[in-house]
Amino acid sequence: MTVADGVVARVGLVVVSHVAGIADGVAELARQMAPDVLVLPAGGTDDGGVGTSFDRVLTALEQASADASGVVVTYDLGSALLTTETALELLDDDVRRLVTVVDAPLVEGTLAAAVAAQGRAGVQEVVAAAAGLAQGAAPEAGDDAEERTTLVLVNPLGLHARPAAAVARALAGLDARTTLGRPGGPGVDARSVLGVVGLALRGGDEVDLRVSGPDAATAVRTVAELVEQGFGELDGPPEPAPSPGRTSDAASTGPDFSGTAASPGVAAGPLVHLGGEEPHVPERTAAEIGSHSAAEGARLQEALRTLDARLAASSDDVVQAHRALLADPALAGTAQQLVAGGASAASAWWRVVGDARAVLAGGDEVVAGRAADVLDVGLQVLALLDPSLDAALPPAERLAGAVVVAADLLPSQVPQLAEAGVAGVATAGGARTAHASLLARGLGLPMVVGLGGAVLGLEAGVPAVLDGTAGRLTAPADPAAVAEAHERRAAAERERHEAQAAAAAPVVLPDGRRVEVRANVASVAEARAAREAGADGVGLLRTELMFLDRAELPGEEEQAAGLAAVFAALDGAPVVVRTLDVGGDKQLPALRLDPVRHGFLGERGLRHGLAHPEVLRTQVRAVLRAAASTASEVALMAPMVTFADEAQAFRDVVERAGAELQAEGAAYALPSALGVMVEVPAAALAVDELAAVVDFVSVGTNDLVQYLVAAERTLPEVAGLYRPDATAVWRTLEQVVAGARRGGCRVAVCGELAGDPETAARLVALGVDELSMAPVSVAAVKAALRP
Repeated sequence: MTVADGVVARVGLVVVSHVAGIADGVAELARQMAPDVLVLPAGGTDDGGVGTSFDRVLTALEQASADASGVVVTYDLGSALLTTETALELLDDDVRRLVTVVDAPLVEGTLAAAVAAQGRAGVQEVVAAAAGLAQGAAPEAGDDAEERTTLVLVNPLGLHARPAAAVARALAGLDARTTLGRPGGPGVDARSVLGVVGLALRGGDEVDLRVSGPDAATAVRTVAELVEQGFGELDGPPEPAPSPGRTSDAASTGPDFSGTAASPGVAAGPLVHLGGEEPHVPERTAAEIGSHSAAEGARLQEALRTLDARLAASSDDVVQAHRALLADPALAGTAQQLVAGGASAASAWWRVVGDARAVLAGGDEVVAGRAADVLDVGLQVLALLDPSLDAALPPAERLAGAVVVAADLLPSQVPQLAEAGVAGVATAGGARTAHASLLARGLGLPMVVGLGGAVLGLEAGVPAVLDGTAGRLTAPADPAAVAEAHERRAAAERERHEAQAAAAAPVVLPDGRRVEVRANVASVAEARAAREAGADGVGLLRTELMFLDRAELPGEEEQAAGLAAVFAALDGAPVVVRTLDVGGDKQLPALRLDPVRHGFLGERGLRHGLAHPEVLRTQVRAVLRAAASTASEVALMAPMVTFADEAQAFRDVVERAGAELQAEGAAYALPSALGVMVEVPAAALAVDELAAVVDFVSVGTNDLVQYLVAAERTLPEVAGLYRPDATAVWRTLEQVVAGARRGGCRVAVCGELAGDPETAARLVALGVDELSMAPVSVAAVKAALRP
């Protein structure tokens, strides 16, 4: 089969798994590694359960064979192979001949096959690439002389998934046996994406390159050029290579390091390395440790139960997300399958955790942040299976008053560090949207992420200054800088206490206008925190939490009970409930969303609700029922609204839900007000039309800024364009306020702009009536607004 201009089409891939999320995740990672290859997932049953679907597999095979020169199928378990073979029997002979099923590890095999297909390899070469990984061995040395060189990684994050894929693609078609490894250590096949990622080499690290074969010289030159160019991840020219005997070039670049501000505040103290060495878990069988499969399966189940019971005592959102991971069949179920095949509990669990992390790490910033959650849960279970593998923190006396430096941080480590009295945290990797960053902000622990691998080479014990507001680390810092940081921290602490003492009082401007300062919450715990922080109510109740990490949608009863619990925690304070905001960076498993069709410009927010009326209807009925159980005024708003007819359709849904509940004789209460979020420029420029339909508008500045500057906020490549202070943003906000006033509509702002004291004052000066933010910001914003 060919495509235009006589170019032979690439081989396509079909990923068959018992879990839809695994198939989707592996396929998405493969597409990122090989953007020109058709990769189709076929996971789960038709009703979203665990298993395989004949129809899904057949459809994927038909689609792939129509657009590719051949099709290679990877699968996870034997019954998936049976389903695939059954589907093949129904294909026409000429189509069936295009399909080859390969026995290979699902993640590693699919990625290797995708990279080979990207290089226009034929079917047999793609199959060989996948199957070769199944042997788990590096290429065997031949009779050719071996070329060997040591390179220094200059891109900050080193050999993560994308650079590893770049190496594999560059070597495609070359007749050269190539390995990469740590100096003095064993090498891995350079064409193995996950094998290379598993080396955990970061910026400043040395990597041994060994090559033999007819094309050895070309392979050495190709890989060396990729490394020297930083795999295209450098903002400028590569930094100078480190001097012999040094682990990084930290000192040569001066004491200042720039990263991403993850949690505001300033900190100063001696620098302490957290370590971050992951435990080595050997691949052992049950027989090798003197046990048998049934006993190992019981041990794994007991460890999962023990950790679940431990986590159940907390109402923290992140902890509850970790509980959901424990129950995920992609982890527990797959691990038990490996145990049933003879693996020990510890080795099976750790292998599954590694595969899941690899899938997540290849996604965008938000998805990649979940890889740390999988590792966190994985380590806790591993410690229960084998206490000698417990990755404990340094003693509290070493941490008190220190600035901690780590490659990354696990969510469970953040509260431990805060309790130990750590002054601040700096990480080489990480993201502002990761759970660790969210916890640090909630605990008031200054944190800077994304500083690059060079910080890992800083000398322990040197004085350090961390600015979590500016996103900067200075180490070693001079005495004057340390003294200034301590003064700033003390002053900020005094201001915080003063603001907290006055936070409960309302904000009344000199002209008599009252400004509502509310909180954004997603759980009972956050609702309580909002009241304790002095918030005037809740301006944005995110309802996504009860849908998070769920294989099936929660029913009306469960949603109503969850909402009622949040309302009760508010003690009569008003609340604005936002209907389900899905799509974009919120890919909820139960809805099986497509990253493209439901992306930032796709079917998201209210668009999804109107396209799936039962999902929206169920949620609206739950809100109305929960509203009947509280003294709070409950308003309702919809996200991602573009035109007035969508707002009217939303109002119609609410009114019909009320009529249904009345006819059923159920207790309910209609919303005290109905509103929509202004996140789309078209809505911002015609807000007067929306105001004719609704009672209030709430500006979601996070999305509005993103759409105005055409820069996706989760992509680091365009992070510099995401500027909330841009002239275009503020001109648009002026138009929103003016348009809403003409329509007699109240205006709220619930994005991150609202939580900055200086920006909040500017918004109020524009005429904004209500601001909503994280509970921790309420006191400071109220203090800044008071005359």
